[in-house]
Amino acid sequence: MVTKRETDAPWWGGGIRYVAYFLAICVGLYLVYYMATESGLMLGVRRATALILASIFSLTGMDVAVEGTLLSVNGFTLNIIDECTAVFPVIIYCACILAYPTRLNAKCKGILIGVPVLYAVNLFRIFVLTLVGIYNPRMMEFVHVYLWQGSFIIFVVILFLIWLKIEENYSE
Repeated sequence: MVTKRETDAPWWGGGIRYVAYFLAICVGLYLVYYMATESGLMLGVRRATALILASIFSLTGMDVAVEGTLLSVNGFTLNIIDECTAVFPVIIYCACILAYPTRLNAKCKGILIGVPVLYAVNLFRIFVLTLVGIYNPRMMEFVHVYLWQGSFIIFVVILFLIWLKIEENYSE
């Protein structure tokens, strides 16, 4: 039974509720991230990211070395930090999905598919950044700070909108 109050809610009421849930979930996920950092889990993720990238670069025949979180490719060295693991875009993406009012099953599917996609895009991002660092180091800051960070934000939004469209079509 629908009450009078639910039908008379302003059109933006759901939007405010969504934003409140989104922000609360972001705070919760950031707390989980900080606990993972304190426990050393993020160090393991950073090392794994460096090793995966080293494996990819070694397939290209480049000279690759890894020491902890330091990745050296043809003499160009990167330090894989937390931001290089896509953890922050993943937090935003997961919060978007978890805050959305739909079935838990749909949310789980969106996260189980979206998180690996974001990680793969992030690996590609670092791959490209490394090539820029090797072959045109003067462009490194521009490509890293402006091109890729902005593009990654847009990609997170597009991925969420794709999930939203699939969820909308599935629920009909």
